[in-house]
Amino acid sequence: EPLRVRLTLDVGLQNLAEQELGQAVKATGAQGGSVVILDPQTSAVLALAQVPTFNPNTPATVRPESRRNRVISDPYEPGSTLKALLVAAALDTKRARPGEKIFCEYGKYPVGKFVIHDHHPYGWLSFTEVLQHSSNIGMAKMGERLGKETYSTYLRAFGLGRATGIGLPGESVGLLPPPNSWSRINLVTASFGQGLATTPIQLANAYAALANQGVLMRPYIVQEVLNADGKVVEAHGPQRLWQAVRSDTAHQVLAM
Repeated sequence: EPLRVRLTLDVGLQNLAEQELGQAVKATGAQGGSVVILDPQTSAVLALAQVPTFNPNTPATVRPESRRNRVISDPYEPGSTLKALLVAAALDTKRARPGEKIFCEYGKYPVGKFVIHDHHPYGWLSFTEVLQHSSNIGMAKMGERLGKETYSTYLRAFGLGRATGIGLPGESVGLLPPPNSWSRINLVTASFGQGLATTPIQLANAYAALANQGVLMRPYIVQEVLNADGKVVEAHGPQRLWQAVRSDTAHQVLAM
């Protein structure tokens, strides 16, 4: 007998996400793109869109790689979008204060035989400005201060390196190498989001925790499944996983 599935998707937001994404992919000449919108208090998925898309009623007409749900199955290097999580870790461990000054080496910072660059040469910046101006060098210094074990522990606390448990097939855990395999340069580049990989759903969910008093929720998209008689045979609601950072830490990061 046919089951009916009720999703958490918001039709208006889903429509908007598909339109805007389609326009953006066209305007930039990208091969594809994806959008995921979560409710930060519950981690319910309000929109999930990707380009190129296909009609699920005729899957045979589509190449298999286009049938993948990229939001949950395609890890990528998050780059500077990861910096807010390092800031949260530094504040949560009280290794840093928002107003403290960090010297950003006027845009060139040697690390062994490598040189870290900023897109703009900065001298002294407050930790808040390091985040606002997205300074790789300021973040690298903070990453070194935290150390690989602590930083890695916080990335895991934000849900990186593990499946979110969204309940859709083909979810990737991303790539978070164990900290004992990190050299100094690995720690430094990981401080600005290189050398590791997240899925869009993982990263969105980590940010949702910052907007949710530091509490990480399990994302979900299926609200309920009904049988032919309209009886609920399966139901899902908000599920709290754990406190990733203290709530005052989350507020500080948002303020910064």
